[in-house]
Amino acid sequence: MGMLEGKVALITGGSRGQGRAHAITCAREGADVIIIDTLDQIASVAYPMAQ
Repeated sequence: MGMLEGKVALITGGSRGQGRAHAITCAREGADVIIIDTLDQIASVAYPMAQ
């Protein structure tokens, strides 16, 4: 059980860089992650924890 199990993380700027790193870390720790970004290429960004 991760530290964020049962929590929801709202990540802005999550398509790359630091925001992406935070999104992945939160997902690994068990949080449900919502990512918001304005980058046009967001559909092409791979998230290894996405289901």
